[in-house]
Amino acid sequence: LPVKSEDEKGMCSFFFLPSWSGRLKLTVLSEDRLQMKWKETEGNISGYKVRVKPMAGDSEQEVMLKTKTPKATVGGLSPTKEYTLQVYVLNGSQEALFAKRKFVIEELKNASQTRNNRRNSAAASGKNLTSLGNPEADCFSSFTIASLNINPYPLPGSQFQCDTSAMTDIVLLVDGSWSIGRNNFKLIKEFLSNLISPFSIGQDKIRVGLSQYSSDPRTEWDLSAYSTRDQVLEAVRSLRYKGGNTFTGLALTHVLEQNLKPGAGARLEAEKLVILLTDGKSQDDANLAAQTLKNLGIEIFAIGVKNADEAELRQVASEPLELTVYNVLDFPLLSSLVGKLTRVLCTRIREKSNRENTGEVKPPHPTDLKISAVTSKSMHLTWNPPPRPPKKYRVVYYPSKGGVPREVILDGAVSSLQLSNLTSHTEYLVSVIPVYDTVVGDGLRGVTSTLPLSSPRSLRVSELSHNSMRLSWKAAQGATQYLVLCSAAPDGAEDYTMEVKVSQPEVLLDGLSPSTEYSIAVYAMYGEDASDPASIQETTLALSPPRYLSFSELSHASVRVSWEAASPAVKAHHVSYVSSRGSNAGEVEVPGTATSTVLRPLSSLTQYFISVRSTYDEGDSFPITGNVTTLKVPPPRALKVTELSGNSLRLQWEAVAASDVVVYQIKWSTASGEKPQELSIAGNVATAVLPGLQKNTDYKISMWAYYKDGARSDTVSVQHRTNSRSPPSNLFIDSETPTSLQFHWTPPDGRVQHYKITYHPVSDAGAQQTVSLHVTLQPLLPDRAYKVIISAIHYTGESEITSTTGRTGKCIRFDMMEAFGLVEKEYASVKGVAMEPFIFSGSRTFTLFRDTQLTQRTSDIHLFAIPPEHTISFLLRLLPETPKEPFAVWQITDEDFQPLLGVNLDPSKKSLTYFNHDYKADLQEVSFDQQEVKKIFYGSFHKVHVAVSHFKIKLYLDCKKIAEKPINTVGSISTAGFIMLGKVTRTRGPRSGSASFQLQSLQITCSSTGAEEDRCCDLPALRDEETCPSLAPACSCSSGRPGLPGPPGPPVSSPFHAVYCTQWFEFMLFGHVRHEEYAPGSP
Repeated sequence: LPVKSEDEKGMCSFFFLPSWSGRLKLTVLSEDRLQMKWKETEGNISGYKVRVKPMAGDSEQEVMLKTKTPKATVGGLSPTKEYTLQVYVLNGSQEALFAKRKFVIEELKNASQTRNNRRNSAAASGKNLTSLGNPEADCFSSFTIASLNINPYPLPGSQFQCDTSAMTDIVLLVDGSWSIGRNNFKLIKEFLSNLISPFSIGQDKIRVGLSQYSSDPRTEWDLSAYSTRDQVLEAVRSLRYKGGNTFTGLALTHVLEQNLKPGAGARLEAEKLVILLTDGKSQDDANLAAQTLKNLGIEIFAIGVKNADEAELRQVASEPLELTVYNVLDFPLLSSLVGKLTRVLCTRIREKSNRENTGEVKPPHPTDLKISAVTSKSMHLTWNPPPRPPKKYRVVYYPSKGGVPREVILDGAVSSLQLSNLTSHTEYLVSVIPVYDTVVGDGLRGVTSTLPLSSPRSLRVSELSHNSMRLSWKAAQGATQYLVLCSAAPDGAEDYTMEVKVSQPEVLLDGLSPSTEYSIAVYAMYGEDASDPASIQETTLALSPPRYLSFSELSHASVRVSWEAASPAVKAHHVSYVSSRGSNAGEVEVPGTATSTVLRPLSSLTQYFISVRSTYDEGDSFPITGNVTTLKVPPPRALKVTELSGNSLRLQWEAVAASDVVVYQIKWSTASGEKPQELSIAGNVATAVLPGLQKNTDYKISMWAYYKDGARSDTVSVQHRTNSRSPPSNLFIDSETPTSLQFHWTPPDGRVQHYKITYHPVSDAGAQQTVSLHVTLQPLLPDRAYKVIISAIHYTGESEITSTTGRTGKCIRFDMMEAFGLVEKEYASVKGVAMEPFIFSGSRTFTLFRDTQLTQRTSDIHLFAIPPEHTISFLLRLLPETPKEPFAVWQITDEDFQPLLGVNLDPSKKSLTYFNHDYKADLQEVSFDQQEVKKIFYGSFHKVHVAVSHFKIKLYLDCKKIAEKPINTVGSISTAGFIMLGKVTRTRGPRSGSASFQLQSLQITCSSTGAEEDRCCDLPALRDEETCPSLAPACSCSSGRPGLPGPPGPPVSSPFHAVYCTQWFEFMLFGHVRHEEYAPGSP
């Protein structure tokens, strides 16, 4: 707000207080620069942080202040965008919001102009104007416009009427462009009506014409169109909105060439006024057309609204600008101009009429304004004075793009002036106006720009790394310090700006991001003013990758990758590899100190592309890359042949890469070219027996290996001739069980190393198996005839064979409940087991508590070797306390407690898994997770049969077949280990954890067909009384004599009652039976 102060000597001055919002004070320095100040905070603080953030669009600009000075200057802003300004108080690592406000630079400028207009109104009311640029000047008491007697604001209820009807032609030139809009155009028409109403309109008085313009001007009515005020007001009300662009210069030319011609009603003897109303900057040159009108003595008033360019309004309008230029922030504020403008117009009409009536001569004016000695802060003005010197000169100057006008009052004898304290690199409009005793003469106008402040030169980057850069430049003369702004958007993150102030022409910027382009601007500071920046763009170096990539220890399935780290700051290395076909890829991470790693497993004879990148705190480096091709898979080597008998050989070899071999293929044939025979051997075996050989015959034996990646090795061969050896005699079998046969023989003459025994079912010669040094054959199929063949392995080779035939015992059933003591008479001695009080189908139910440790040696249970075909059946119920992790209901382990065969339940996945080791000794698992299987985990009793044959496994639930899946033939399962119940699969050993559940039966049957015959008579819900055997009594008497009679029971209405009670009791125990299955109304 303009504030006037007056000292004791009568000197007066004006100063301006910028607008405050809260604790902030903002000052517009130029179109894109803003200065902000605030009251310094109390207490111990480390500085301030100022954040200027646009509401939308532009990137955020943030300034960090590390001093306690409560001010900042921000440049590069858009004059029309809305910004949010925030000032934070910094205290160590803490920050607190101190002040906040929103602003638009244009609105701040308009508010400043509004204050100027109020100052002008005060001047028009008779108050003295004083010098803003020269505080020592006197109070310009001679320049008084008190004779105008203008009250800028009419009294409420009063209606001003102009008391002169001097002959005057007034042309209203109205902007009708699209930027105004129809609603605002209604406000314009209302303003024009209020502006016209105070004047006497007539053919011999005041005439009013109107043209509307946009892209092209259009005459709405001529000066001679209407002869009364009411007609003109009606024409204004009927005015139609035009729409288009803003060409003010073309419109002013239209007024001169069309509206002010005699044919349009213009009178030669009449004073001529043009009132321009616009809301934006002209899209053509309006100054030239306006100057032509003014040179012809036509006075122009300029009224701006909202986005009007105030500098352009001042160029177009006539002097004095304080009375001819008006600007408001928005259309509704136009009504506030009516009172002042109508009085100014009335006064101007009256004064012109008085001068004409008295014959007053227009005062002389100065000429030839020259502007010289222009610097960044000053300029020198000279002019030729008029023949009759004025009493005073009024010199007014201001930035052409807007700003607070400043003025200097000079004595009329002076014809030069030095303007100082100007803003650098700014265009200024300068007016020199002569002031006489009673009138103001025409002024001189000039335009020039101050020079820019000296900028830093030769900006360059002298040192560069991945996180820093050093800048240097040539010093700017007179600069007090330098402001360095460094901005970037690393890795697509939000833009940020770093600000550094230095006193010397160099700076080190650190803490930067690698591989990031930075924009650097260096300003030379002259106090609070800044020069144009010297700019440069530079990209930080990338993080250093590793060096000297090499490969060693190459094989068919692996390679060692080596490198050298580029920096001790490396935290880790990432080694990536991908095959040329893309089918095999992976990545390995190693510590930053590592310089090599082995990649495996790889595919043989395959090209791999390998890259190594280093990881720093700032991110990952670019990779160093290379490629390598793996070797061919190696064949077996060191083949060795040992004779076992006259018709078989033992072949042994050395496996070069046994862990990668899937299977060995062996082929042999006689030298005479008979049909060759072949044999496949598991990859983890390094020996094989070749049967069916002829005595005293030359053989060629060949073999090769197949690997996991599908590759085949080269073939290796050996030649061998068979010999004849004495076989054992008197071979006979003396002991048979369902799964084993025991036999004896008479040893042959000579030194025998050991014996080889081959056996197979008589009906299936292809299923033969071979053992050595054992006389008990197991596991065998029950009730099956077997042919047993034996030969002696002499030190000189293998003998001929001797054979016999025997039959295994009939299929038996192993009751695991008895084996573990889970029977009524023995359970009490088993720790961690409880017997439930109910009995069904003659069986008791036992609860195995957690960590019960039910483990028995396989040999103590007398369980013979598991036959290839067998069935595991059990009836159990899972409890709420049953763990959610997998556990084995029943399993066989080796001596190291490694599982060999069994059934697992997984409550978390609700699945059942059967596992064993097949004939190749490989672990195989078959899982079932069908919807029916999930019933096992719902807390009810269920009966499960897992039926295993040579090539299939079938799952039955509650005597119903659920699924069937393929499986390899089970191999030989050791009986030297342990049998365990309920063991949690993640644990090992006899003292490890076990699960809690209820078990009613658990049996192992030497057949895969038993499940088909089971009718689940031990499940209440599935029991069929017609086909199932009758239930055994729940208890038995201790002697043959009856006891005392008991109390009489309630009457039985039907035989069904006893059945109902019994089955209801079973329902409560087993949870299988739905209540609806029984008579709802039974007692």
